Amino acid sequence: MPEYKIRHYDPEKDLVSLSTMLTEIEAVDRDGEDTSEEHLRSMKDWNSFDPDQNVWVTEWNDHFVGYGQVLPRLENPGSLYVAVHPNFRRKGLGGKLLELALSRLSETETKKILVYANRKNTASTSFLEKRGFDVAGTSGVMLALMQSLPQFEFPVGYALRRYPEINDPQIVAAALNDCYKDMIGHHQNVTNADRFINYYGEEGIHLLFNEQDVLIGICAAKSKGRTDERGVSDLLDAPGLVKEYRQRGIQRPLTLAVMNWLREKGKHPITLEYWGDDDDIIEIYHSIGFEMINQQITYQKDL
Repeated sequence: MPEYKIRHYDPEKDLVSLSTMLTEIEAVDRDGEDTSEEHLRSMKDWNSFDPDQNVWVTEWNDHFVGYGQVLPRLENPGSLYVAVHPNFRRKGLGGKLLELALSRLSETETKKILVYANRKNTASTSFLEKRGFDVAGTSGVMLALMQSLPQFEFPVGYALRRYPEINDPQIVAAALNDCYKDMIGHHQNVTNADRFINYYGEEGIHLLFNEQDVLIGICAAKSKGRTDERGVSDLLDAPGLVKEYRQRGIQRPLTLAVMNWLREKGKHPITLEYWGDDDDIIEIYHSIGFEMINQQITYQKDL
């Protein structure tokens, strides 16, 4: 009987095999993970993605049956991901990969780690809770199919501007820091917004200012920005607001304003992705017409 072998991931020769295994896992777990070769290839550009130290694969009989990855962080919580093929679970492989990941993190200055698990996947949530991870919040994917949008109105004096009107990447960096401050799943120390601007495109970034012309919100969107088993949809990054404005319901007009901008580009379904919003805010998205497709529980562990 062949033995299990755990080694570091080699993107040059392992990418296809890894994509195949993760696709087989996704077919069973339905977690909403992007398992394409294109996505895996893009990981080389992620901060702290270091296959020689931070990524592992488990092999059995020349087939991949497990995967582990950590992204250490100094200023923000690091992230951890462990996956085991359904045919090889309950054999201790997940525990071994987790031990390797936590051991590697102990060598870094990472102070806290985040892990995401599908709320419906009770095996994953139980696995994490038994190992000392605590629930920190939720994230999710929601979908709106309707063609006609509800009416909306901003408070008097508020102004929504797209990035080309401002053309200052430091304003976007400040918005990402201030408007998503202390929300689980968001970086808390953004120093360069170039990647964010390049991803959504300058026209897709919307900035909200109050009656004193102070920046209080941000919402970004990308026409035809997501492709999954449901087909092509527009992508909307859930709006962020500075803390003192989060409980005023402004998420509703801000979301609808950006949805209307997307509708000018075409009549696609709209996928909304959120991280760290509370139940009251999620209910706002429901009231607009979004339905929950996939919800993740965010777990954290102090190191």
